Parts: sequence; structure tokens; C-alpha cells
Amino acid sequence: MQLPVTKSDPLEYYLDYTWLIAGVLYQGGTDLLIPELMKRGNNEIYFYNVAGSPIGQKAVTGVAGSFDVEMFHVVVSADQADNTFDFIYRFCELSDPNKGIIHTSKLCRSTQFQLPENDTFKTHDIAD
Repeated sequence: MQLPVTKSDPLEYYLDYTWLIAGVLYQGGTDLLIPELMKRGNNEIYFYNVAGSPIGQKAVTGVAGSFDVEMFHVVVSADQADNTFDFIYRFCELSDPNKGIIHTSKLCRSTQFQLPENDTFKTHDIAD
């Protein structure tokens, strides 16, 4: 199999050699991780906060814990997947217990996001 696979329809633009690296950080830290990944050329990154706690943490019934759990997703090309995965694993110290989890999966298709050119936007004055 040769990457990227030749498309049958030239009007359909998709990438078929991308990987998704996703993970959960139990103690937060994506605010530090994302700038480091962007310095390394990764631009397709996002994260969000989720409610939860690590497995095995004591919970008191009726008391909500204020735990800063964050989930992140990074889309990378196939040739950079191992390097990026290794960097995240080391940077977030995921070898330590109760730090978080990380996994990777191959994407069947992903589309490239392209912003339109500046001249395609028409500006209108409010007074008009």
C-alpha cells in the first residue's frame, strides 16, 4: 500500500494517512502541552474539560469533587504519529500512576481545513 492512496474522484479532497492521538489528563496540563505541540508544527489540536476522576480515587457520596480532568485530541500525519505520541507521553509524565491515559488510532479519512481568501469576504458598513 502506497501512502497517500490515489483518489478516484479528483474533486473530493481528503487525507487518508492521518492518525488521531487522544488522551485524558487527570490533573490538567493541556494549557502547557498545546503550545509545545504547536512549536513542533502540530496545528490540529483541541482540548476540553470533562467531569471525572481517576480510577481508584476515593469518592464521598453526595460530594462533588473539583477535579481538573482534560481530554485532548491531536491529528498528525502517519510519519509523525510515533514521535508526537512519545513526546506527549514524556511531556505529560504519563508513566507516573494516576496522571492520565493516551491512545492512538488511524483515521479512515480526514479533510483539510482551508480558510477562504481575504477578498472573498465582503465588508459592509453599518451605516448602509
